[in-house]
Amino acid sequence: MHSLKHLKKMGKKDTSTAVFILMAVIFSIYAFYLAVHLQPEIIPDEPAHFVFSKHFSTTWGIPPDTMETSYWGWYIQQNPFLYHWLNGRLINLISAFEPLISDQEILIFLRVVNVFFSIGTITYCYLMSVEVIKHKWWQLLPVFLLTNTLMFVFLAGGLNYDNLANLLSFAGIYYLIKAFRKKDFIKNSIAWICCIAIGTIVKYTILPLALIMSFSWLFYLIINKNKILPLKFPNIIENIILGLALFLIAMNFAIYGVNLLRYQSIRPECSDILDEKYCDQNIFVTRHQQLALENKLTLLSSINSGYPNPIEYISNTWIRNLLIKTYGVLGHKIYYPFDLINGYQFLFYLIMIFGILFWKPSSYLDNCLVAMIVFYGAILLFTNYRSELVYGFKHIAIQGRYIFPVIGPIYIIFTKILKATPSKYLRWAILIFTIGLFIYGGPLTLILKYDTVFSSWFH
Repeated sequence: MHSLKHLKKMGKKDTSTAVFILMAVIFSIYAFYLAVHLQPEIIPDEPAHFVFSKHFSTTWGIPPDTMETSYWGWYIQQNPFLYHWLNGRLINLISAFEPLISDQEILIFLRVVNVFFSIGTITYCYLMSVEVIKHKWWQLLPVFLLTNTLMFVFLAGGLNYDNLANLLSFAGIYYLIKAFRKKDFIKNSIAWICCIAIGTIVKYTILPLALIMSFSWLFYLIINKNKILPLKFPNIIENIILGLALFLIAMNFAIYGVNLLRYQSIRPECSDILDEKYCDQNIFVTRHQQLALENKLTLLSSINSGYPNPIEYISNTWIRNLLIKTYGVLGHKIYYPFDLINGYQFLFYLIMIFGILFWKPSSYLDNCLVAMIVFYGAILLFTNYRSELVYGFKHIAIQGRYIFPVIGPIYIIFTKILKATPSKYLRWAILIFTIGLFIYGGPLTLILKYDTVFSSWFH
């Protein structure tokens, strides 16, 4: 009898894993289709990433800034560089096999590599879900939501450092979750440090996530010190990984620590790093000259001028725009599903209310996931609101993809709240509505309706 129950349990697990694999395959088909057929210069910042990647392919080290690279508003010195350095090595590799390869072929090759980054991201989303949600089928819902989040799928088929940054963020969160669940605390702690430290060398916006994760880990260590301390590294593998973690921390200090000491800023201004001739012609300076107000607003002056106060901004502007640009497409061409956005907004407000009414974090891990979402979201909100004061509330800085490093935890908490809803009929009604909304608002609709953004480069 015990063996029969065990076989049934394994069968259910195998079936749910097969469903995950099916979702991953469908996602891959969408992403690979976008990678091969999407016209150039539509993915956010793709032209800039391509220029930087080709520039890094000219040397095995870190190349100097040029007029061409500085035009795109970024500078190489004292900035995260790993994504473009890796792309440079990939360009070297494919060029060694195909010396006459064209720029179009290189771009598609790099896009395909980015698809694999995103496949890794949805895999870690599933692994996170399995660790946190104790139900074989509910574990699949966060993956379904992620693979039908239009901006995530759209971005997956393009050349953008967000794809690698998202992968490393999800991986870091997963290993931290495992450490909190006392599954080989030392190895998983070192693994999350490595992942998140690599992530901050890919993109500086991972720093807030690294900060809240570090505080969560330290607090966990303090409250469990009698069980964990002293930390021991008994085998050579753990010592090697620890050495790698320390090296990555040193690399971060070489960028951000030096910036703080020398320029009193995590990310110095271009004029602090480069000559004015490089900075004056970059697109961010041009955008500021064309769109910024003559004088930056203060909080009080913005309210007196009729702009929304922070509470109004959050409830009426920020959340709605974030949803539009997450479940729509914001690149060098845009697609906003205004006919569906009320559905997304209703769903997430409803889940927030249900979270207050029906769900209470039952573990340290639940509290940490909520803290990550709230802290990272607060930093994003502060950054967006500060930009609004500069540009007069034109919503220039609001990008759905900026929330992606924590969208996995968001969907996991979403699922836990829905699962905790006491009424079975209400729970099923919301679940069916969610699945229908995400399928209809997902990538298939974009591909079928907006074929004008696609082209066949190879005939």
